[in-house]
Amino acid sequence: MLYIVLGIVVVLLTILILGLLLPKKRIVTKQTVYNASVETVYNTVTNNKDWKYRTSIEDLRIVETNGDFEIWEEISQGNTIRFKTKEKRPFTFYSFEMNSNFFQGEWFAEFEPIENGKTRFTATELITYKNPLIRVVGYTFMDLGKFMETYQSELRNKIENASR
Repeated sequence: MLYIVLGIVVVLLTILILGLLLPKKRIVTKQTVYNASVETVYNTVTNNKDWKYRTSIEDLRIVETNGDFEIWEEISQGNTIRFKTKEKRPFTFYSFEMNSNFFQGEWFAEFEPIENGKTRFTATELITYKNPLIRVVGYTFMDLGKFMETYQSELRNKIENASR
C-alpha cells in the first residue's frame, strides 16, 4: 500500500514539475482568406446570436448587452466559458476576453479587404492557464491550432452558404 501511495505522489510531483516548466501563456495565430466582403465576415464573426453553425458549442447565452458590447457564456463539453467584448472597430478589428475555471485569455481578429472583394482574416488566441496542473492538461488535450482551424472552416461554410 505504501508503494502505491508513493507512486501516486511521484506521478503528481512529476506532473507538477512539468506544469511549472511549461510556458504559462500559449499564443496561436491563424490566417485565412474568405471569398466574401470584409463587412460580411466581420458581421458574421461579431454576431453572437447566430452561433449554431459552430459545432463545438452546445449552447450560447448572452448575459448582458451594453450597446455594441456583450457578455456571453458558451457551453462546450459541459464546461462554461465567459466572454466579454473588449474592443470593436467595425470591419477592421474585434477582440474579447475569456475566462473559465481552467484558463483566462483573449482573442482578437483583424479583417483586411483584399483584391476581388475577398477578406484576409487573421485571428489570435492567447491563453493563460490558472495553475501548473491545469497547464499540463491544457497542453496535452487542448489543441488550440485545431480549434482555430475548425472555427475558421465553420465560418467559411457559414459565409459561403449565406452567399448562395
